[in-house]
Amino acid sequence: MSDLRKIVIDGNEIEVDGAMTLIQACEVAGIEIPRFCYHERLSIAGNCRMCLVEVVGGPPKPAASCAMQVRDLRPGPEGQPPVVKTNSPMVKKAREGVMEFLLIQPPAGLRSVTKAANAIY
Repeated sequence: MSDLRKIVIDGNEIEVDGAMTLIQACEVAGIEIPRFCYHERLSIAGNCRMCLVEVVGGPPKPAASCAMQVRDLRPGPEGQPPVVKTNSPMVKKAREGVMEFLLIQPPAGLRSVTKAANAIY
């Protein structure tokens, strides 16, 4: 039994299964969301925070699109479909912050590879 829900992503209204994550719904809409830790065949970790999107009417902070399902979104005040923005200034700033953090403080496994590579050269 499918639970189809309407959702507006960057101005495009689509109808998707409520069990889909926002990142999957964005793919259906033809919108590519950057990600490092998400893969459809793996369990959801949500650790990288690159897949952040803005949920209009939701909390005043970006949400990890890999970890939020479409059914978790609240409709608008008059029953209109939930709105998700993938390129708002808030989203861009959050993604830039994540990239900056990763470049300044790379994950432990990456640091050891970098040290080993530098030792060779």
